[in-house]
Amino acid sequence: MDIFVFGTLRSDTLRKIVLGRDISSDDICEATIKDFQVYWAKEGPFPVMIPEPNSEAHGLVLKNLREPDIERLNYYELGFDYVLATTSVETDAGQIGVSAYFCNRSDMATAKLWSFDDWLSDHSAIQYLAAQEFLDFFGTKFGDTAQVMYNSILKRAEVFVSESSTPSSALESGPDLNTNIQIEDLKREYLGFFALNQVDLKYPFFDNSTSGVKSRTILMGSEASLILPYDPILDKVLLVEQFRIGPFCRGDKAPWVYEPVAGMIEFGEKPEVAAKREVFEEAGIEVTKLVKINSGYPNPGEATTYFYNYIGIVDLSDYSPGIYGVRDEGEDIRTHVIDFKEVFNWSISNKLRVLPLNTMVLWLALNKLKLSSK
Repeated sequence: MDIFVFGTLRSDTLRKIVLGRDISSDDICEATIKDFQVYWAKEGPFPVMIPEPNSEAHGLVLKNLREPDIERLNYYELGFDYVLATTSVETDAGQIGVSAYFCNRSDMATAKLWSFDDWLSDHSAIQYLAAQEFLDFFGTKFGDTAQVMYNSILKRAEVFVSESSTPSSALESGPDLNTNIQIEDLKREYLGFFALNQVDLKYPFFDNSTSGVKSRTILMGSEASLILPYDPILDKVLLVEQFRIGPFCRGDKAPWVYEPVAGMIEFGEKPEVAAKREVFEEAGIEVTKLVKINSGYPNPGEATTYFYNYIGIVDLSDYSPGIYGVRDEGEDIRTHVIDFKEVFNWSISNKLRVLPLNTMVLWLALNKLKLSSK
């Protein structure tokens, strides 16, 4: 089968990831399809090809594709509102019949014309990583889940590219920052709301020797914004209460816990934007100002999870506590407005069971006078 591709699959690197093999240059030719145009998608750095009279979309024809190639391409494309249909394209050798992936929804497109060069320079590194994880689940029991969770996969890739390309400002130096950590093998063991990987690796010791192969299981967690809403005029805080699976599976007879407002940061979203969005979703109130406390790893020995902690300045004078949350996401959240003095006493008497909340309360105890004076 011959298939016309018009967007990211013009990249040799991405194409090899998706197909699982290289294609001979003899089986690739440039082509255009008439009365179509390619735009950036609304939901991410992707191309969308939609009908547009008197326009043309440029791409490549991948020739003599085998059945395994088609299966991998279908897995990569068809789960995202695309259909495979026959069409014709213009090549240097004339018009030929091919198949192509067409979008079912023209409303997925923005008004901005797609640029392969811009994608290559600004977004390709993220998409290569995301595509690799996505295709690793092809043919496994998690294949369908990967299509549902693709935005989470994309977010993990976004974070990894950002962190690995940013100069470190960490206090710790380790044995030798120029010594490589060697990954011997990586197995993707589970995919759901989170992912679980098994990593076999070697890393340097402080005496400059190198470890043997060590196997580590890592929870591929999320980036999240945590917010403690605080009214400096009333000296009150807003806490949320909800059922948590962690205490329940530990055997805790009280799996409903007090927490700060918290939520995952979505692909392309800034932590501050996520923070304000989550406060409105979980508590029904607008944040007038965010004050960052800190950010970091809550459990670096087991998970990639990373928290951004904030105090959210709010007006609680007319606020009525109630039941909030996004029911479609299974959220059932009760809010409480409590005098800060009482919450502080809970913290120092070991009654608050969620450690990030304790950290935020203690930080606020040290800094709330500064907030009140601003």
